[in-house]
Amino acid sequence: MDLDETHVRMLEILRDNGRISIATLSEELGISRSNAYTRYESLVRNGVIRGVHADIDPTAVGLNVAAMVFVTVRQSQWSDFRSRLSTLDELESFTVMTGEHDAMLLVRGSGVAAIHDLVATRLAQWPSVKATVTVFIMDEMASNVSLRMGASTSDTLQQSGERYGMTRFVRTSDERAKSAENAQNARRAPRGTR
Repeated sequence: MDLDETHVRMLEILRDNGRISIATLSEELGISRSNAYTRYESLVRNGVIRGVHADIDPTAVGLNVAAMVFVTVRQSQWSDFRSRLSTLDELESFTVMTGEHDAMLLVRGSGVAAIHDLVATRLAQWPSVKATVTVFIMDEMASNVSLRMGASTSDTLQQSGERYGMTRFVRTSDERAKSAENAQNARRAPRGTR
């Protein structure tokens, strides 16, 4: 589905307030109610809007600790691994990833002991799990990605070869960076000028 500026503005408004009425939405967008309703239904039908949900504070319901569990999966047992995920009440999200680990589980529990039990007792028993690394989250801040990032950004990433790879940034001292730059320039210089 091609999204025009009105679709994007509609999505931004709905993301901030999913309970807004079509009448109010049409007023904010400066379009008729029937146009707003047609656009909304099209976004739902095409899977752009996947649902409307309550944003619940996990700590308010006793889920005081969050952790990212990085999992190395036995490659022949992905189907087993995926089928067992539905048994984890603690699981908020699951991501397949590139790099050192195969998957990342964002989990929540009442405390460190609950997360430890999940990882050390339950996940460790799954035949599909080869290894885990658990990182506890100290602080969280939710942010919504801009819906206005166009195809030009993704095209640039794809052309640069960074689209599917792992990116790692390590800050170096200015002196070390200058030394690396000089070494690279020396390798590029024609043989007779060295």
